[in-house]
Amino acid sequence: MPADAWPQFLVHSERFTALYTELPALECLVLRSVHLSPYGPGVTLRVEIPRFPDLAPPDWTEAGCDRFEAQIEFFACGEDLRMRGVPDSTVVDIEFGPRVPTPERRIGVAVNGPEFSLAFTAHALRVGHLNAYRSNEAPYTARRWFESRLDQHRHQGVLPPTTAKAFYE
Repeated sequence: MPADAWPQFLVHSERFTALYTELPALECLVLRSVHLSPYGPGVTLRVEIPRFPDLAPPDWTEAGCDRFEAQIEFFACGEDLRMRGVPDSTVVDIEFGPRVPTPERRIGVAVNGPEFSLAFTAHALRVGHLNAYRSNEAPYTARRWFESRLDQHRHQGVLPPTTAKAFYE
C-alpha cells in the first residue's frame, strides 16, 4: 500500500489533520514509547513527527517551537502482535499492508527501525495528544505546548510520565 494512503484509516483525528495542508508520510518518526492497553486490544505509539505542522497554532510558533509530537493509537488490534527490541528513541517507519480478510477487516501494521520492529493488525487509528516543543531543549524535559486545552490544563506544559493513564490510555 502506498505510504501516503494511511489517512484513509484515520478516525476522530480532525485536530491533527487541521494542522497540515498535506499530511506527512509516517516515515523517519522518532519512536518515544509503545503502550499496550490493558483494557482492550489497543496499541499506542508516542512519536515525534519530523515535519512540523505548516498550520501550527500561533502560540506554538510564537514560542519558537519546531518539534511536533503525537500519539498514534491503533484500535481493535489482533492477537498477532509481535515486538522485537526496545523503543528507545529509535527512528522508525510505519507501513500499512492490505486489509486482512477477517470479519473485522483489519489492516496490517508494521513499525520498523534499526534494532526495533513491531507488527500487528488493527481496525483503525487515531492521532491525538498533540504537542510541540523547542529542539534546543531535551525531548523528555522540554516545556510542552499542547493542542488540547484539557491536556494543557492537566499537564501544565510538562510531558507526563509513561505511567500516566489519563495521557496514554
